[in-house]
Amino acid sequence: MRYSLKIFTVFGIPVELHISFLLLMLIIYIVAFLNLIPGLNLLIAVLITLLFVTVIIHELSHSYVAQKYGVTITSIVLLPIGGVSTMEEIPSDPGQELRIAVAGPAVNFLIAFVGYAVVLSIGSFIPNDLTETIYYFSLLNLILGAFNLLPAFPMDGGRVLRAYLAGRMNYVKATRVAATVGKQLAFVMAILGILILNVFLILIAVFIYIGAEQEYKSILISTLLEGVLVKDIMTKDVKTLSPETSVQDTLNTMFQKKHMGYPVKDNENLVGIVTFHDVSKVPEELRGSSVKDIMTKKLIVSSPREEVFDALKKLSKNDIGRLPVVEEGKLVGIVSKTDIMKSLEVLNLKLS
Repeated sequence: MRYSLKIFTVFGIPVELHISFLLLMLIIYIVAFLNLIPGLNLLIAVLITLLFVTVIIHELSHSYVAQKYGVTITSIVLLPIGGVSTMEEIPSDPGQELRIAVAGPAVNFLIAFVGYAVVLSIGSFIPNDLTETIYYFSLLNLILGAFNLLPAFPMDGGRVLRAYLAGRMNYVKATRVAATVGKQLAFVMAILGILILNVFLILIAVFIYIGAEQEYKSILISTLLEGVLVKDIMTKDVKTLSPETSVQDTLNTMFQKKHMGYPVKDNENLVGIVTFHDVSKVPEELRGSSVKDIMTKKLIVSSPREEVFDALKKLSKNDIGRLPVVEEGKLVGIVSKTDIMKSLEVLNLKLS
């Protein structure tokens, strides 16, 4: 399930608005519309717009520097407490990651400095509304820049800390230390939020904790799977079905073989894949029909020489459980999330 909506594209990068940001904007607009805070209607509308613009500028700064190093940015997701630029891969050079991480806060501080300089130098010569707008825009940039330098994932400060540590220890250990610092900070923020009854602070703490945990898991998985190819873990002796196999026979095979998905071949040609999810939707009285009517024909496949981590990204992105492995147009195996998880357990045991 997606939790963000694409709103536009900049420099070829999709910019998405997270549902939490959208809800926050709606709540603030409702407060303004109902005049719950008298006299602040226009100011609230301006602040919403300024926050939106500030977060976009911040993330585009990260993306610009990342692209200079050849890193592909797949999307920018805007959140209430900032944004997240999704990179295809994190630079292995700690210096590059450091520069990418500080780019966003640096631009925020620069904007804040210029804005305050304008207010102090010519603020008395321009309309009060414009002066106030520049002042709050500068303040938002100052707050966003400072907040993102907190040493906790997924904020930039967490990446700065990891880049610093990665120059002194291996990358996985550096990520673990940075993630631990982030979790501890989140715990302190949650306690503080409870003591002062600040729900927003508690939500931020939860967001930081989850972000730190996800970052560590992602790096651990990518490190463990580095250099491991699909051919090393795939199942080679693949049970296949024909397009004419009945839904009932397919269901029986699933219960007997204990596998929840099977490639469908017409002679030697791979024409589809059928899963338990597909057959479970067929009413009992129609299970005499063939699987060609319910199988997935638009296939997402892997190759024997593809890295397992890339195959895992395909599985996660498309929310599927297995990939047929094809070489020179022929089915040579199948790899599933279960295969990958088992491999990770073995590799983790070797590492420890």
